[in-house]
Amino acid sequence: DTFRLITKHHHHHQNIFCITPATTSTAPSHFTMKSFARALVLALALAVGHAGNTGVSMSLKQAKMGSGVSIDAMSADFNVESKVSDDLTVGCDLAQGDSPLKRVFAKINQKMGDGSVNADVSMAMADNAITGDVTYSEGGNNIVAHVNSAVDNFVETVKYSRSGAGWTFKPTFNMQAKNIDLAASADYSADTNVDVAVNAAGEGSLTVNHKLSADTSVSVSGSNLDVNALTATVNHKLDADTSLQLSGVNMKMDALKAEVARQLDANTKGTVRFDVASKKGTLEVNRNIDAGRTLNVHLDPDNSMKVEVKGASDEDWSASINSPWGDFTNADLSVGRKFNF
Repeated sequence: DTFRLITKHHHHHQNIFCITPATTSTAPSHFTMKSFARALVLALALAVGHAGNTGVSMSLKQAKMGSGVSIDAMSADFNVESKVSDDLTVGCDLAQGDSPLKRVFAKINQKMGDGSVNADVSMAMADNAITGDVTYSEGGNNIVAHVNSAVDNFVETVKYSRSGAGWTFKPTFNMQAKNIDLAASADYSADTNVDVAVNAAGEGSLTVNHKLSADTSVSVSGSNLDVNALTATVNHKLDADTSLQLSGVNMKMDALKAEVARQLDANTKGTVRFDVASKKGTLEVNRNIDAGRTLNVHLDPDNSMKVEVKGASDEDWSASINSPWGDFTNADLSVGRKFNF
């Protein structure tokens, strides 16, 4: 099916967008929900030119910058998002190349009865596929339908969740396979929580979280009642500035992973992770710098190093350099920020 987008100018100086089948044939058209959804998302995204409060997020990237930073060697990605009204936001993703328009999207928020509907759907230009989530929330109930025009029923899964005092029930209906996955969580006591999940194939998992004291908690999880594959995690606060985490399968030494995090000062936190099996460790340092910006350094000896500066908000510059360990000539550079108009 093909559709025609018509723009009409209302006497109140408002642009009205209409979608009509682009056919002059008297033969019945094969109208489907999928084809209408594609036209709807495209029409909403085209409305970006008539909306205010437009934001443009720009990302510039250069791979292997060992020969120097060059504008000509950079690739550019753009995200354009405009607020049409309090209930509707539309936009598109653009990328440098022969076909710059990559995706159009729409975000809709609308009251419905005692609840609200939120839709976040998009259409990829490469295959015209519509994907996204439509959520209805009311009280303790939450329903999320994942739509995908590539599947026969258009709706791929429906997730339902209901929560109460100390419990949550979350079934997932798989519309294509016509089966159900079940998940539930409940507080056994003030210090103990139990999570249970069973999928349509009969495979199950169980996780028990227990607080031993104000400074120590333990979590044990396993699947299909295999006691030889139980994973345990212990979190312990050593002092006001230092925490320790130990995890592993049955807490065996050859499968143990350790993490120590310490607040070095008011603005700096350091985290060391060590894997006994691989005998390798990593170091991560996070520091608050000027004007609300943060500096993050991640070192993974023999593998990679990454330095990232994050702006105080989307409207501030952010930059990152990601390099193989000891080979800065193959480092990748990324720079970006958001502009509002």
